[in-house]
Amino acid sequence: MSNNANQTALASQIDSLDENQLQPPLPREYEKRFESDKELKTLLDEKEILARIPISRRTLFNWRAAGKIPTVSIGRRNLFHWPSIEAALLRLQRGAE
Repeated sequence: MSNNANQTALASQIDSLDENQLQPPLPREYEKRFESDKELKTLLDEKEILARIPISRRTLFNWRAAGKIPTVSIGRRNLFHWPSIEAALLRLQRGAE
């Protein structure tokens, strides 16, 4: 087969592939991350955190300033990683060691 024939055959194979098939598959450890939007939403803003935790905005500010709960600061915006917040709240509970 000549070089042009090889290129034509390859091009027809690529054209017949679905767009998603051109991308390499996700590594196995990332597959479960994309099961639902709920799992994707792990970085929350202040309003979303206050909807999940029954505390005042001032208490959230004080905890953040004291370093009791972790934040991710992007410019002036503070985001909260929900699994880290849950772990910090468990450490804050009474009787925790």
